[in-house]
Amino acid sequence: MSHPITPENVTRAELSNGIVVLVKENHTNASITLRGRLRAGAMYETDATAGLASFTASALQRGTKKFTFQQLNELYDSVGMSFGTGAGTEIATFGGKALTEDFETLLGVAEQVLREPTFPDKEIEKLRGQIVTGLREAEEDTRYVAWRKFQELSFPKGHPYHRSDDGTEATVKKLTRAKLAEFHSRYFRPDGAIFVIVGDVEAQRAIDLVAKHFGGWKGKKGIAFGIPPAPAPTRALRQDIGLEGKIQSDVVMGYPGIRRDDPDFYPLRTADLIFGQLGLSGRLGENVRDKMGLCYYVYSSLQAGIGAGSWMIGTGVNPRNVDVAIQAIGDEVRRLRTEGVTPDELSHAQDFLTGSLALRLETNDGAANTLADMELYGLGMDYIVRYADLFRRITREQILEAVQKYARLEDAVIVTAGPAV
Repeated sequence: MSHPITPENVTRAELSNGIVVLVKENHTNASITLRGRLRAGAMYETDATAGLASFTASALQRGTKKFTFQQLNELYDSVGMSFGTGAGTEIATFGGKALTEDFETLLGVAEQVLREPTFPDKEIEKLRGQIVTGLREAEEDTRYVAWRKFQELSFPKGHPYHRSDDGTEATVKKLTRAKLAEFHSRYFRPDGAIFVIVGDVEAQRAIDLVAKHFGGWKGKKGIAFGIPPAPAPTRALRQDIGLEGKIQSDVVMGYPGIRRDDPDFYPLRTADLIFGQLGLSGRLGENVRDKMGLCYYVYSSLQAGIGAGSWMIGTGVNPRNVDVAIQAIGDEVRRLRTEGVTPDELSHAQDFLTGSLALRLETNDGAANTLADMELYGLGMDYIVRYADLFRRITREQILEAVQKYARLEDAVIVTAGPAV
């Protein structure tokens, strides 16, 4: 069987400054996708500087030594190119697309944005205003409010997952231009950086061009990259938040989860798919939404990354049904813990996992993001070759064991946000 990504058809090179370059040639059309990861996420913030990584990443394109914000946008329009940057808790990301003939122009833009931002005061203040407006709007959204409080209660103060990547209105207002420039100088660096290029380019030429634009990039080395484990809760916890003028309540509930490199990832990922995602949101959708009519939407999600996130459930309900919906979801969790999954459910989930990956890898974007994650999590260049077996060999017994270990209602954090009572 042929695989779209194998050790033989991906070229991997490491530059002397620590940048890893991965190239997958695809000459079916004259375009190239660039995707990257940098160790410049919100894990390096404090509670007082929450939002700094995201603000910094968003500000990079607001002006560089060679381009103003307007000039960058005009350049993108003139050649049909795109480029963007962002930051989450663990990493900062960058990426873009260009026609084959404009690939070096794209790398030149990436060099300017990532290495030479100028953080012009006027643009920074405009961006700050946009971020603050977004945060104010989010604080009126029951789904966002429930999720934020769930994170705060699930992880202790000071832990990276306790904070919002976007920060708060109070913290963002205090983030000075100097703080943005300092964060960029310290954390936007080649050490641990991943550059993935997929498309109509020869591998060695792509590597040479990355070396041309980024080989001389220097930065601090040896900065720790990791998320500390969080203490497991010792009892269930519930908090209800009232918001004026709302007609829907949102509920988020869950428990401590696992890291991406945990051996339990594959059985728990399969369980999560069956429980709250497959089809129209798995068992939860079939039973709590469709059969019982208790919610507008419901899903589960396993947050497994560099650190151990949460295994959580989210639902939107009529305010009158909040307690009944929580009880019904709890009943489904107990059933999953007691009965596990059926042979048909497992087979369906395995088919979906393998089939959806194949579809994702058909595009340059999908292949590039998959390769970036393979490098980030140390999955190995043969990961796609092994992928189907990793899930096909999961047994119902392994799933039951993992579910019983992690789906602990006795330790669940439950948050509701809805009409004030």
